[in-house]
Amino acid sequence: MTDDPTAYPGESLLILGAGAVGSASALTFARRGFKVTVIDRGTPGSGASYGNAGGVVPSASPLAQPGLPWQVPGMLFDPTGPLSIKPTELIKSLPWFLRFVLECSTNRAEANSKALYALAGAAAPAWKDLVQGTAGAALLRDVGWLKVYSSEAGFQNHASERAFLERRDAQMEILSQDELRQLEPNLAPIFVRGMLQPDGLFALNPQRLVESVAAEATAQGATFLQETIEDLTVAEDGRITVRTNIADHKPDRVMICAGAFSKRFARALGAAPLLVAERGYHAMFDRPEKCTTRPAFWVENSMVLCPMEQGMRLTTQSEFAGLTAEPNYARLNRMIPKAKEMMPQLDLTVRDRWMGHRPSTPDSLPVLGVAPNTSRGFFNFGHNHLGLTLSAISARVAADLWTGSGVSDGIPVEAYRPLR
Repeated sequence: MTDDPTAYPGESLLILGAGAVGSASALTFARRGFKVTVIDRGTPGSGASYGNAGGVVPSASPLAQPGLPWQVPGMLFDPTGPLSIKPTELIKSLPWFLRFVLECSTNRAEANSKALYALAGAAAPAWKDLVQGTAGAALLRDVGWLKVYSSEAGFQNHASERAFLERRDAQMEILSQDELRQLEPNLAPIFVRGMLQPDGLFALNPQRLVESVAAEATAQGATFLQETIEDLTVAEDGRITVRTNIADHKPDRVMICAGAFSKRFARALGAAPLLVAERGYHAMFDRPEKCTTRPAFWVENSMVLCPMEQGMRLTTQSEFAGLTAEPNYARLNRMIPKAKEMMPQLDLTVRDRWMGHRPSTPDSLPVLGVAPNTSRGFFNFGHNHLGLTLSAISARVAADLWTGSGVSDGIPVEAYRPLR
């Protein structure tokens, strides 16, 4: 059989990765009639999808923005700052960091904002469609995405983010101190401003949401296998063999959804994406009786306090230290007292600490498209801080692209191409 560029219902599809992106893709393709198998060394939602802030965020702000490179030294020397970079990782990933600086130009940042919002602005409706009629629907709350500012200076310093949203015609409400207090009376009265994106969603338990999506995919005929992927090879006819510790799999199609671990699989299919593992951390506390109804992102400290069903979660930090280094909880520990500044009634007894790997690209855009070496392979990874947000819409776009079904208007698929 030749290397056919179009994927057809009835074909076998092997998905590498059972996180939010892989599980959403499994359900989407199973519903379209594909014979889906998902391989992951862990269980669905047990990787980076487990530990995020639970937001489905209509973001329009790429991380690379004009002026940001000049702020990096101050972030690195701040012991409670949002950024840390291991020197060896800086050297190892120098091409990524150089490209990141280029993406900070005004023109590139604006183009990336448009491409990012084309997906993120459609993320909440895509998630509602994905989980409609399933157990996962009960885990999503229509409460928006809230950012809070503890100073007028902090509010003004982040005017560029609001400008990106305004230029995308995104829904946004600027809240006064009184309005913020009415919205979230159990936050400390230290916040002078707020910004609410009312079309955002909140997942009460991100892991359980991914598990429910995987369960529905299974009900639609998908199979989830817990195996370790060892190698990918491409035959002359374009077919891909995936070797694991258990078996050799020879499906009709392969989709890579392995998050921060996707690079070596992508190389086997002809691409060398600029992808790094950006590590994020969280701490879990008991949830107080008087609590917020949605996540609150404290902008000046780059931290989110999230009222999960399993407890209160503090998420923070961008750490560049590679895939194999042991977690370093020192900076997270220094941020924990600030959680009580946000919510004085919070008991700071830590129930759990966690670290996960975000798959980060220099332009804040996912890698979404057919593999260069064989059109029997497809890339769907690199969702940066927005893996949960973008998983449902990315799965839909992937299915439309690969099957030739057309893509929703306004989605610039060329911006996400593997070779860019």
